[in-house]
This record gives sequence, C-alpha cells and structure tokens, in this order.
Amino acid sequence: MSTAPAPGSALSPGRDFLNHAGVVFAIVPAMVLAGITSTFTELPRIFVVSELASDRYRFQWVTGATLVGGVVGMSSLGWLAGHIGLRQCFLIGLFLYSAGSAGASQADGTDALAAARFVQSWGNGMVATTVLALLWREFPQHRDLGIAVFAFGIYFGRIVGPSVSSWLVNHDTWRSVFYFSAAAGAVTHFIAWRTLRPDAPPREPPGAFDFPGLGLLVGWVICLVIGLYRFQLWGWQRANETLVVLALGLGLFGAFLWEQFRVRRPLLELRLFDRHHFAMGVTIKALIDGQFFAVLAILTRYMAITRDYPRATTGAVLLPAVAAMAVALVVTARFGTRGNRKVRLLIGLVGMTVATWQLGRIDLFTDKEWVGLVAAAWAAAVGIVASPVICIAQDNLRPDEIANSASIKNLGLVLPGAVVGGLIAIASERAGDAYFDSLRQTVQVNRTPVGDVSAGLADWIARTHGSAPAAANTQAAQVLGRYVRATASVYADQTAFGWLTIIGATTVLITCFLRKLPPEAPGPKWG
Repeated sequence: MSTAPAPGSALSPGRDFLNHAGVVFAIVPAMVLAGITSTFTELPRIFVVSELASDRYRFQWVTGATLVGGVVGMSSLGWLAGHIGLRQCFLIGLFLYSAGSAGASQADGTDALAAARFVQSWGNGMVATTVLALLWREFPQHRDLGIAVFAFGIYFGRIVGPSVSSWLVNHDTWRSVFYFSAAAGAVTHFIAWRTLRPDAPPREPPGAFDFPGLGLLVGWVICLVIGLYRFQLWGWQRANETLVVLALGLGLFGAFLWEQFRVRRPLLELRLFDRHHFAMGVTIKALIDGQFFAVLAILTRYMAITRDYPRATTGAVLLPAVAAMAVALVVTARFGTRGNRKVRLLIGLVGMTVATWQLGRIDLFTDKEWVGLVAAAWAAAVGIVASPVICIAQDNLRPDEIANSASIKNLGLVLPGAVVGGLIAIASERAGDAYFDSLRQTVQVNRTPVGDVSAGLADWIARTHGSAPAAANTQAAQVLGRYVRATASVYADQTAFGWLTIIGATTVLITCFLRKLPPEAPGPKWG
C-alpha cells in the first residue's frame, strides 16, 4: 500500500527534508561556504601580506575588490534569475566561487589576488542571495524551517571560518585556504547540478536591466572603498584627493537613490523601506553584522599578532564560540516564534553588548581561557539574534516583495560590515598611534626605571643566551620596543571594544521601538 500523502497535504518538516536529502546536501553546504567566506581570510591575511611582499595599503585593494565583487553579484541577481532561473544562477555562482578560489590559490601578487577575489566574491554574492529562495521553492510548506536552516548555515559558517582557516594554514600555507574553498565549491556545484530541479518558465518577462543603477551603485561603493582605505593615508581634511573622492562619492550616491525611485524596475526596490518591519529589520541586522565582523577581526588580530599565539592556538580559542553559537542557533530555531521574537532579539543584543564590554578588559596578560569563554558567551548571544533578525525583515511582506528584498538584505550584510570594520580599523590605528606616542613620552619621563629594566633584560639575555654585552643591550632595547608597541595596540583594542559596546547599546535602544504585528500579518510564524 502506498504511503504517499494525499494531494494537497503537507509532510512534516523532518519527513519533507528527508525526502529531499539531495537538495539539502546541495544548498546547506553552499550556505556554510557563504558564511565561512566572510571571515575565512582574517587569519591568512597576515601571512599573505608577508609572502606576497605587499603591505597593508596595497593589500587593501584586495579587500576592496572583494567587496565590489559581492555587491555586483548580489545586486544583479534579480534580473539574472528572471532570465536564466534560480537554478542556473546558483550553479553559475558556485562556478565563479570555485574558479575565483582556484585563482586566488595561485596568485603571485596582490593584483592577481584582487582579481581572483573579485570573481570569488561575485559568485559568493550570487549564492548567498539565491539560497533562501531555493529553500522556499523546494519546501513551500515549511518556509519557516527554511529560514532557520538559512540562518544556521550563514552564521555558523561565519563563526567557524577563523578556526577552519587556522587549521588549514597551520598544516600547509595560506594557499590551502583557497584550495579548500575551490574544492568545496566544486563538490557543492556537482551535487547541486545533479539534484536541483529545473526552473519553471517565468510568468512574465523580466524586463530591462537597470544598468545605470548598477553603474552608480558600483561607482559609489568604489568611492567608499577608496575612502575607507586611503583617506587615512592622504589626510582627512586638507588632501585634495580626499575632497574629490568624497564629493564624487556623495554625488554618485545621491544619483543612485534618485535613479532607483525614478525607474519602473529598479536595481534595488528601495520603496520597501516604507514598511516598518523591513526598515527596522535591515537596520538592526546591519548594525549586528557590523559588530560581528569587527569583534571577530579584533579578536583574531589580538591573538595572532599582538599576543603572537601559534596559528592552531588562535583557532582553538574560538572553538568554544563555534559550539556555543551552534547550540544557540539550533535552540532559537526550534523554540522561536513570532510572539517571542522581539524578546529573544533584545536578550541576544544585551548579551552581545555585555560580552563586548567584557572583551574590552583584555590586556597583554589575559588568560586564553578567559578570552575563549567570553567569546563563547558573545557568540551564543549572536546565535540568539540570528533567526529573529532575519525573520523581522520578512514580516508583513508579500512573497513577491520578499523576493525583491533579497538583494537589499544581502547588501545590508556586506556594506555595513565593511563600513563598521573599516571605521573601527581607522579609529584603532589612530588610537594606537596616540597611545604609542604617550607611552614613548612616559619612557622619557621615567628614564631611570626603564633603564633599570633594560639593564636587567640585557643581563638575563647575556647569561642565558651567551650574547656579548653590546648585542645583549640591543636585544633588550628591541624587546622593550616591542612591548611598548604591543601595549599601545592592546590599549587601542580596548578602545575599539568600547566603541562597539556603544554601538551595541544603540542597537538595543532601536530594537525597543519595534512594533508588534497583528496575528494575521504575512511572514514567518516561527524563527
């Protein structure tokens, strides 16, 4: 006797997923890869700059090309999906991701690496913007579960990225990170090609593509990249280059907004921002993502550079955070509903803010165990907010409006992360320089005790290493110099965590103004 469900009936979420195991194995790894890619290169970047004989200002073009590639991939998806379908967009995105990763693994300079990262990020942007729509198409009766799976894959990938990359770098070179990305993308591409069903014919013509809108968007994002990575070098107020790029960027941004509200089929449906929940969801998510990437970048730099931890140790310190976020993501997806969504969001945001404030206590002698535990508490709080903040942006929207909002929501992920991370990096550098100058002046004032410390170090070096007196004095001076620079860096990290704590508190305040939806409003009921 057949056990197939009657026509029109829906399988349970678990049985529905089991019956589509091939689709799950095609989509879920792609989501994890999309999340991993956003944090994968934090640790390898340190070794890439050295091996390619680059410097941070030249390497910033690699970061900028990565951002621009993601913007192009995310913003062009709506038109591409209308012409070639979601399945083809997903497959093309995975192909570009794998090809870009392979190219990055063979790069012999920053220019080649920037081009490869542009291609990789273009594909990654297409994949990240497509996966939720594919989940909804494959599981139309269980879209809330699809959102939960999407949130888990993206955020779990982000937190596990540094630990995986530290293991890969430690066992080979930084290139192994891109070998892994290329291989994982290729395998996922093959599974998706074999399992995803063809797209249905489009119901209506997709219309003309908004090429002027894309050009204006890319133009002002490039100006943004130049501002984040060059204004500090040129000077903020008196450099002619700064003023020209700033004026051009503001002009292109204004023209882009005017273009989007003028045309019938805009690149980004910005009119959705008149919906309260959508505007609040995108804003809150942008602030959360900006904090997430900044905290993770500061922690990685603190452990790998300031404290000079071994590569494997840097990844191991973050492993409790990986486990804590995974548990939080599963629990909130299982028990989260629309009724408790705002409460969960506030609890998670308060937890993020408190944990970030505690991270501001780190110094040159903080125990690794303490850092790992606080990072785990912070990651658990991020896991609590992940599902609510994704669902809120889709509340009270029709299915066609949700489809039109995909590019906006994904751009609201990459751009705020780049802006907050870039501004925090600039402010940290300025604070670090100020602290370093202050410490140098203190050394001059306290010359006698510093001299005693230097003499003691020189004596210890001479006794334990057999160095000549002149060499021992030189080595002692180098040790003191590194200590002063490291102290200034950790003071700057403390200041940066303080700024991020203020941003977190502001996010909590904004969330308090989130309105309650009527029960009959469309949107996800769970998550």
